[in-house]
Amino acid sequence: MYEKLMDKTIQCDLCGEKNPEGEIYKSDDMIYLCPECLRKIEAVPQSVRESMERFLLGNVL
Repeated sequence: MYEKLMDKTIQCDLCGEKNPEGEIYKSDDMIYLCPECLRKIEAVPQSVRESMERFLLGNVL
C-alpha cells in the first residue's frame, strides 16, 4: 500500500529522480516512488513486485 505525499525534496528510490510537481508515493516500508515508477511496479506480477521491493529495501534474501 502506497500513500501519496506532496514533497519536492524526496527522490524516487527506483529511478533517483525528484518529481517536479512534488508528487511521491511512500510505502509502509518507507520506499519512495515517483508516479511513473509506481505505475511500473504495480503492472508487474506480485512475486516480481515483492522481489523489487525487497531489493529497494536492501533485503534481497
